[in-house]
Amino acid sequence: MADPATIALAVKVAAQAATDKRTWKVIGVIIAALLTPVILFILVVLNTLSAGADHNNAAVKLCFNGGAISDTVPAEYANYIKDMRRSFLGLDKEILQISSQIEDGSLDSTRVKAVFYSLFFGLENPKLNSSQYKAYTDCFVNYEKRTRTVEDGNDSKSKEEYTVAVPLKSMPEIYKRLQKVLGRQITSEEQANATEIYSRVLYGKGTLNEGDSFDWWEDWSPGKMEDTKDLLSEGTLGAEIVQLALTRLGDPYSQELRGTGRYTDCSYLTIWCYKKVGINIPGTAAEQAKFCAEKGLTVSKNDLQPGDLIFWSYRPNGRFMHITHVGIYAGNDKVVDASSKKGQVVYRDLYNAEKQVMYGRPHILGRKNK
Repeated sequence: MADPATIALAVKVAAQAATDKRTWKVIGVIIAALLTPVILFILVVLNTLSAGADHNNAAVKLCFNGGAISDTVPAEYANYIKDMRRSFLGLDKEILQISSQIEDGSLDSTRVKAVFYSLFFGLENPKLNSSQYKAYTDCFVNYEKRTRTVEDGNDSKSKEEYTVAVPLKSMPEIYKRLQKVLGRQITSEEQANATEIYSRVLYGKGTLNEGDSFDWWEDWSPGKMEDTKDLLSEGTLGAEIVQLALTRLGDPYSQELRGTGRYTDCSYLTIWCYKKVGINIPGTAAEQAKFCAEKGLTVSKNDLQPGDLIFWSYRPNGRFMHITHVGIYAGNDKVVDASSKKGQVVYRDLYNAEKQVMYGRPHILGRKNK
């Protein structure tokens, strides 16, 4: 490959000879010869990256769905897939055993395998023994002792104790248990990768990002602006934040263009409003929620005050609490938020109560967090 000095020399020669039409053809050949290796190198890198992504997607499909392994799959990937398939058989055995002990709900076998895949795919030998598979799978359930009445015969009955498996819903709790069992830390990248794999297996596509439009969002009613008059105590920081948010009503939604002109998305709206009152918060809805949690700035839904942040989660996305959206509570069960579905900043009734996963009050920091 030509080094920068050589390429610079070629360009200099071309500039000096530019007035001589007879030299143009020669110069073109020289520059092409110098730059072709560079172009070819770039194309090879891009093709390699694309092939790597294809191999990863193919590996996930083959591990979870089965099927013949194509000859185009690299040998090392083929071996990893075979190892993972054998491990999945071991997991299936334990999942079946646990499922027989579940009374309510079910164990999400796809989740169990997606996490395992993220933690073990690519290792030289991911296969565990039966006790290790059990210890791993047990991290996804709680075991409870319950009592039931049984007939002993001759119309007599007695009480007996039995064990029930109760599937865990909290992924942070599951990862905490896995770290103890595996004796190592599980990184946020591994957790995000597990969620990505889970989404691809279950939905056929990657996880949703912040601001993606969700078809099942409830419609919104705009409310009346006079609703806020008696709700906002003048001089309070929360009231000031709401009033700032209301000045952005109708501003266009865009993740790509947020911060330019009047464009905003859900988290940029909250950043902008809070920054105006001297408080800096992180750049995404999930990071804002994490910030609130780590700083002890969370509140209950019953204690919401104007200016508080409301966080929603719709699908797994690998971020903190799988949060995908944030809005500013405006009082009287209203919220101001930048809606991707409506394409603008709106003032509306609170919606999707079952999807609200957290509430934060960063404005308690006052003007100190600069």
